[in-house]
Amino acid sequence: MNSNPTLTRKLYDLCDGRISAVHFGDMSAPPRLVMLNANGFNGYSYKTILEPLGVHAVALDLRGHGMSELPTDVNALKNWHIFRDDVVEFFGRYIESPVVLAGHSYGAVTAMLAMPQIKDKVSGYVGFDPVVIPGIFRAINRLPGSRAYMKARLPIARNAGRRRSKFDNLETAFERYKNRGAFRGFTDEALRDYLTGGLIADAEGMKLACDPLWEQAIFVAQGHNVFKAIPHLPRNNSHVTFAGKYGAVSFKSGRNAIAKIIGAENVVFDKNRAHMFPMHDPDYATGRLREALNP
Repeated sequence: MNSNPTLTRKLYDLCDGRISAVHFGDMSAPPRLVMLNANGFNGYSYKTILEPLGVHAVALDLRGHGMSELPTDVNALKNWHIFRDDVVEFFGRYIESPVVLAGHSYGAVTAMLAMPQIKDKVSGYVGFDPVVIPGIFRAINRLPGSRAYMKARLPIARNAGRRRSKFDNLETAFERYKNRGAFRGFTDEALRDYLTGGLIADAEGMKLACDPLWEQAIFVAQGHNVFKAIPHLPRNNSHVTFAGKYGAVSFKSGRNAIAKIIGAENVVFDKNRAHMFPMHDPDYATGRLREALNP
C-alpha cells in the first residue's frame, strides 16, 4: 500500500486506543469525506469507490476492524453505541470543517447514530443499505439470553461465527473467498482491497483482522434506536440507497421514516441490487458520493 502515493494510513488516538484511517487523495487539503465500513470489512475495502473522487477522503476502520487498535468485548456488546462514540470522538478531535459522512451497512447506521452530536461538522450524508430493522428487535435484544439465541439461530450471525479466520497468505484467502458467500459478485480488485485491509500477519501466516466472533456479536447487538437519530440527517444533502435483492436489511416503514426527513426522491429501494452493491458496482457508489460532495 505504501507504494501507492495516493494512499496513506494513519493511526489516531482515541480515549481507549487508536483508530486506523486510510487517507485517499491530497492530505494537504482538509478532508472532504469520511467513510465508515460494513460489518467485517474495513476502510481499505472502499478504495475503488473513494479513490476516483479525487478529493481528500478518509476511510475509518471501525472498532474491531482493519488495523484499528481498540479493545473489544464480545460479551458486553449490546448495541452499536460504542462505534457511534468512536466516530463522535474522532470528529471532535480531528475534523475541523464540515465533511460528507458516508457509510455502508452497519457503518451507515453508525453514521446516523453519531449525527445528533456531530451534525455541525457534516455537510451531507450518503448511506449504502443501512440496516434498519423494526423496533421489536430492540425489545428482543433486552431479553436474557436473546443474543446467544440469535448467534445460534440467525443465519448471517451463525455463519459469521464459523468463518475461517486463518490463511497461509493473501492469495490463499483470495481463492477461498472469490465468488463465494458475501463476496459473490465482487470485482477482483474489490476483493483484493478487502483482503489488503483486512488481513494481518501472525505466526501461522495471516489472519482476519476482524475476529469472526466480533463480527457475529455486531450482527446480534441490536439495542440501539436509529430512529431517534434520523431527524438529524442533513435535509438538503442526504441520499440513501437500500438494496432488496436476496432479501432486504431494511423494512418499508423504516425506509419511509427516512424519506420523510430527507425527501422521497433521495431514498432508493432497488430490488435489483444486493447488500454488497458498492463492491459490485463501484461506479454507482462513487456517483452518489460525488453528488453529495457537489450538491
